[in-house]
Amino acid sequence: MKEYPLLSALNGSDDLRLLSDEQKLDIAEELREYIVRTVSANGGHLAPNLGVIELTIALLATGDFPRDSIIFDVGHQSYAWKILTGRFEAFPTLRQKGGLSGFPKREESDYDAFNTGHSSTSISAALGLARAKRMKGDLSKTMALIGDGALGGGMAFEALSDAGQGGENLLVILNDNQMCIDQAVGGMARHLEQLRTNVRYIRMKTVWEERLGRFPVLGKPLINMLVKIKRRWRSWRRETGVLFEQLGFRYYGPVDGHALQDLERHLRAVRLVRGPVLLHVITTKGKGYCYAEDEPEIFHGISPFDTKNGRTNGSPNKGETFSQLFGKTLIELAQERDDIVAITAAMAQGTGLIPFYQAFPSRFFDVGIAEQHAVTMGAGMAQGGLRPFVALYSTFMQRAVDQILHDVCLQNLPVTFMIDRAGLVGGDGDTHQGLYDLSIALSLPNLTVMAPSSAEDLQAMLHYALKHEGPLLIRYPNEQAPRRGDFEYPGDLHAVEWSDLQTLRPIQSGNDLTVVALGVTLSDCEAALSELSKNRKNVSVELLSCVTAAPFDYETVIKSVYNTGRLLLVEDGIETGGFSDVIASEIARRVPGVMIEYAAVRNPLAGQATRNELKEDEGLDKQGLIDSMDHLLSRKTKD
Repeated sequence: MKEYPLLSALNGSDDLRLLSDEQKLDIAEELREYIVRTVSANGGHLAPNLGVIELTIALLATGDFPRDSIIFDVGHQSYAWKILTGRFEAFPTLRQKGGLSGFPKREESDYDAFNTGHSSTSISAALGLARAKRMKGDLSKTMALIGDGALGGGMAFEALSDAGQGGENLLVILNDNQMCIDQAVGGMARHLEQLRTNVRYIRMKTVWEERLGRFPVLGKPLINMLVKIKRRWRSWRRETGVLFEQLGFRYYGPVDGHALQDLERHLRAVRLVRGPVLLHVITTKGKGYCYAEDEPEIFHGISPFDTKNGRTNGSPNKGETFSQLFGKTLIELAQERDDIVAITAAMAQGTGLIPFYQAFPSRFFDVGIAEQHAVTMGAGMAQGGLRPFVALYSTFMQRAVDQILHDVCLQNLPVTFMIDRAGLVGGDGDTHQGLYDLSIALSLPNLTVMAPSSAEDLQAMLHYALKHEGPLLIRYPNEQAPRRGDFEYPGDLHAVEWSDLQTLRPIQSGNDLTVVALGVTLSDCEAALSELSKNRKNVSVELLSCVTAAPFDYETVIKSVYNTGRLLLVEDGIETGGFSDVIASEIARRVPGVMIEYAAVRNPLAGQATRNELKEDEGLDKQGLIDSMDHLLSRKTKD
């Protein structure tokens, strides 16, 4: 592309090392423009990527990649890395079907050392890779790039503790985009930092450690004494890195993450240090694009937008999403009851809880990237007499399965789990699909599992949650909540009985086929049946809308399949071990000879694509469901 002359002229990362400092700064500007342009068209993670552009350039200019290895925590900050490692031409396909993933993928490039997508995993993976290299005699460098938010995850602390004691040659780069360099980092601190990153100083330090180590009686104790003196001195001076040094790391920083020359100097220096090292880099989220700098939370992950004003391209008449409706309804309920609290794990914006936080700041708890803690804290709150609503994405709920089982379900505590982004999720690929929550939840004791098909369903479920004495899980996708004109709950939602939600609702009576649609799959099933009736005018189908997956109303389904002999189960979760599997096994046992087929997700490894494209590939769109119904209707039932 001619508008990016330096980027288009690069022939791999080796060429980057040959550029002047001025040319590297020009490369940074081209990267920013290219990333903003692409994300504005495709959607994606903008602010995190704009913040690490200089750091990415410095890493490639000072390292020996792909022989060296770097693991990106989460991986949503790897766009510049992709562009500079041979994927410049392909970058416009970012997050598109058949195109580049928005996260590191080993299948894409040898430069991507490890597939990531969830938070706080990079140090563990990098430590494992470093140990594998050591055992094989590989002297290349292993690095982990982790943000300050991800560092708050418990797994990251577990890995730091192990790495600090293990002594592997591991470099952890802390990308700190929440803090600024403190005023205490004055002239003396800068002088000491320059001394500690001076190549001659590091080499001399290493030589003296080796020499002292040759004296078994006095050498080792003397080294330990010097280390303790240094740490006490740093603790007394309250330097930032004392925690990391106590864990066994050598700490360097903080460094301005947008000063290329300083970054390169530090990276070259720490390569010479043996053992675990932490380099603290200060960056600005959204750097270089004013709208992303001003509102980094909104531009963290964003849908397509207009680069001129930063506004998304959504329709102004678009209705409320399930997430927005949840946040709005919870506020209404909280105005009536002061025992309601909301908990999330760094997902306040995405789960629709920002308005709740603004209305009830003392009753809102964002615990950071710590799903396990969020669940067990919710259990403690429930035990203390509160009514906690724990809002998590389906893909991240997986990280807290033990806590949901052990701390909530086994104690039968009234914690309500609001599982957002359930089912097929567009854009982010296999690591972010919400396919497993049903297969996990349906096997847990005491847990009621619900899936609204409409806005009215979700509102009624939230009211019901306050009457339900036990754990409750409500799952829904990241899409507009349809309003249904053909069914209304009683005007007083407080009066809705459990049976009103448990019973499957017949939409169209029939004698040839029974269709059970779970949650939001109802809309596509209705569209498919409407089309099917035009081609099969003599066929009668009974469509049942299921909003409660557990406990399940088997009696209504059994009554229907005794008439039809055929059953199609439709869900947007994983087929194996999912809703359809559970229901089919019981129906087959109780109604011998019934023909059962599933419409569910069979390929959990599907790459990035839109939600509609994923539904089409899985046969969960209108035409796919027509085909499934046609196939089942063509089979002859037993007399």
